[in-house]
Amino acid sequence: MLLLSIHLATNYAAVRAVSMRSLNRQRANIVLSHMIQHEKALGPIEVSKRERIFERDGILRWTDGQVVGYGRIGVKLQTLLEHLAPSHEKTRSVRLEAVELSELVKLYKDESYILWFDVSTSEAFIVLKQGSTPNTQLKAWTQALLVAWRAKKAIKQPLASRESGAESPSADTLSELHLTLRQICETFEEYAERLRTAGWDLDIAALETRSGTRTVIKIPNLSQSPK
Repeated sequence: MLLLSIHLATNYAAVRAVSMRSLNRQRANIVLSHMIQHEKALGPIEVSKRERIFERDGILRWTDGQVVGYGRIGVKLQTLLEHLAPSHEKTRSVRLEAVELSELVKLYKDESYILWFDVSTSEAFIVLKQGSTPNTQLKAWTQALLVAWRAKKAIKQPLASRESGAESPSADTLSELHLTLRQICETFEEYAERLRTAGWDLDIAALETRSGTRTVIKIPNLSQSPK
């Protein structure tokens, strides 16, 4: 038992001593949430001291340790569509409103990804387009983290301070995606430069834990019903 305890203790110390320069999901959560909250880029050594040995894959955690949601990156477009609208219980066919889907595609027409956030499950679904890079994947994860954090804050607000009955949940989500994408587009390049200066290698694709799917989206006329 003594030798086993020493073995486990030394292994734990060895793992804690490792300081990686790539941004996996947990490290991305730490550095990005701290950057958004405090406008400061943490370095690899600082982040290694905050890393958890065991962390649930895909969790979106804020800088204070609070779990704000869950993220899935590199998912199939069908997975996103299933959460964008309810499916038939027997046939599993998805019923979509053309305007809603077209708005989402239109919003991300200049990006290498499409993001949808399911408020009911606090899950972010990221579809990667063909040609996406580690840098754009990090940008998508940044927006997912920001959307989840804002959604968590909105839930904690008193009922009297929330707007009710004005828009559908989907419309609210689209509004949040518009707002957060604009914020990320305005700040991400500066964030990325600060992270590189702090010692992070943003060219390593470490956000996908398994081989993901790349999607090519071609919709000639967004006013038509999608197929």
